[in-house]
Amino acid sequence: MTSRKTAQGPGHRTGAILVALAEQTTVTAQDLSRCTAIPISAVYRHLNHLVQLGLVSPTRTRGRYCAGSLAVQMAENYRRETLSGGEVKRRLTRLAADTQELAALLVPSGHHVLCVEAAEGSRVIKCSFSPGLTKPLTFGASAQAILAHLPDERVAAVSEAHRLTAERVVALQLELKRVRGRGYAVSTGAVDEGVWGVSVPVFDRLGQVTGTVSTMAPEFRVRRNHQTLLTLTHAAAQDISRFDELQS
Repeated sequence: MTSRKTAQGPGHRTGAILVALAEQTTVTAQDLSRCTAIPISAVYRHLNHLVQLGLVSPTRTRGRYCAGSLAVQMAENYRRETLSGGEVKRRLTRLAADTQELAALLVPSGHHVLCVEAAEGSRVIKCSFSPGLTKPLTFGASAQAILAHLPDERVAAVSEAHRLTAERVVALQLELKRVRGRGYAVSTGAVDEGVWGVSVPVFDRLGQVTGTVSTMAPEFRVRRNHQTLLTLTHAAAQDISRFDELQS
């Protein structure tokens, strides 16, 4: 769990706890105190309140907490209102059918990239990305397609949060420059061993990056058709960008 600077005020502290809970399946109060720098006594007070609201739930393992039942309703509202009333899912399903591979929409969430929607192709693939799961917003096609279009200060904050060495920061900056130049990111084995991925950013009507459409497949299956996968993924990203324009 990534450590954060001390959260100030009750509202900021509640938010910091919820963000930390979103990044982990289950946590203890001690985990939350350590990663948010909030005193343990305050963590317990916030947890009690969040449990009463239904945003947090105690697990069957004593002393551990997870997302509460209200989070399910919030997630469904997000899908209905933010993901264009099902249009995003339908477009990803079409992409997955065209490529026969896994298609996903991922968005930045704090210092991580979060999978918010996915569609499986007809071919089986073992991959870490499914709705609700996060990975560091650093290396890998999905993360870099987003990070390449974020402000320098955000890139620096992400690098610091994930404790990248000076060498890795330089390597990341060089790769982000390449991603911006060609308009997409590609990687092999950055998140899952043997998995190739191509990611094309999604933009809102103001030209701000809001996420990325990614196609993922085993490396051995894309040696001869990677250009086709890129073309299909790019078309899907453009369509989803237009959905966002229509909502704005």
